[in-house]
Amino acid sequence: MNLLDNTVELSDDPRLVALETLEAVAKGSRLENSLERRSALLSADNLALAQALVYVCLRHQSRLDFIIKTKLIKNRVDRLALTILRLGLAQIMFFDRLKDYAIVNQTVELARLKIPGRHGLVNAILRKFLREKASVWGWPLEIDGRGASPARRLAVFYSHPLWLVERLMAQLGFRQARALLAANNQPAPPTLRVNPRLIDREELAKRLPFPTQATRFSPWGLIPEAWPGRPEAWPGYREGHFAIQDEASQILGLLVDQPKKVLDACAGQGGKSLNLAAIRPDARIVALDPNWGRLNNLLREVKRLSLGSRIKIWHGAIQSAELDETFDLALVDAPCSGLGVIRRRPDLKWLKNSDDIPRLANAQLAILKATARFVAPGGQLIYSVCATTDEEGPGVIKKFLAEEPSFRAWSEVEVPQVLRELAIGPGSLRLWPHRQGTDGFYYGLLTRKPEAAE
Repeated sequence: MNLLDNTVELSDDPRLVALETLEAVAKGSRLENSLERRSALLSADNLALAQALVYVCLRHQSRLDFIIKTKLIKNRVDRLALTILRLGLAQIMFFDRLKDYAIVNQTVELARLKIPGRHGLVNAILRKFLREKASVWGWPLEIDGRGASPARRLAVFYSHPLWLVERLMAQLGFRQARALLAANNQPAPPTLRVNPRLIDREELAKRLPFPTQATRFSPWGLIPEAWPGRPEAWPGYREGHFAIQDEASQILGLLVDQPKKVLDACAGQGGKSLNLAAIRPDARIVALDPNWGRLNNLLREVKRLSLGSRIKIWHGAIQSAELDETFDLALVDAPCSGLGVIRRRPDLKWLKNSDDIPRLANAQLAILKATARFVAPGGQLIYSVCATTDEEGPGVIKKFLAEEPSFRAWSEVEVPQVLRELAIGPGSLRLWPHRQGTDGFYYGLLTRKPEAAE
């Protein structure tokens, strides 16, 4: 945690909370933690406004900056002034329910408070945009690329870093990359995963005070058509009737048969372990993670979901683990870039850089190989990442199989019929926000050959 987050001054002004949250994120703080630390004095409505302001500014940051720096002002502005301008411009462009004159006045007052003497500049820039916004609204994609490369135009208009756009275009082509970038900028509803130990999906849907849709692939999921407030306040949460887990992660439950001994080598906060414990009550699960905070959250969820002692918690890293047994199922939900969850965490696209991808892929391969030691002959090894680049995912599995001949990728017939449309090769499944409406997610499905001995 950086110094800024240790010196938080609380406010009941949602725009000031949004500004200070954006400044903290720019310095490397986690979005959700930064907003939560600053919002204790906000009413429910003002908290919703502060959150919306932060997310819109992060989702559209490059586009806002282009308009500010190229269309509205010739001189450089410091970061704080730029962030205030982003907040004002974002409200004018994306908040239809707010009046333009009120937005300008409130943004100028924010500037008067935080950058005294420069509030007049903020006022002039925003009023210039109001006069000229029709001529700059669609640039640089729909109007006049002015010789900019297709990747550059996408990067600015859809506000993604250029290095990521170039990677996605190489993988998907221009049209599919554009569709993914557009999907990444859309808010994603929290997906519920029913706890079948306590309630079935149909009954939970009836009890919720808002309409839902059943998930397409997962038999345990519900997607709210509107999601008022936080899930912790919804009926059934305290009783353990549901957890929050994206459908892409839920489908792990369809990929396993009847495992008796499960190793979750990168448990995190335990979404996959909790899912398996609920739908496979005979399984004994060992959940391993080096972070005590995440393991404590997992323990709280075990209690809330009434899963008893089905999950055994181990603190430590799989690379140094000394387990005296093997497992018929091992899970590696590896630390990754998180670029598949940009819909939910738009800060990630600005916190990562191109050098992170090969570094993370190498770390994932090391974790996968360390976990493989504990897979019994004939057992399954399932690797997953919430990432969209080929280096994380298919690239890791390709290297693993080349270096570990005792494992093989699943054949097509081993993949459940309902999931086969997700296959991109032997033992590889991929889900996309713009195609399946889920987080961006990859599964590598492996089996240890029966003749492979320790």
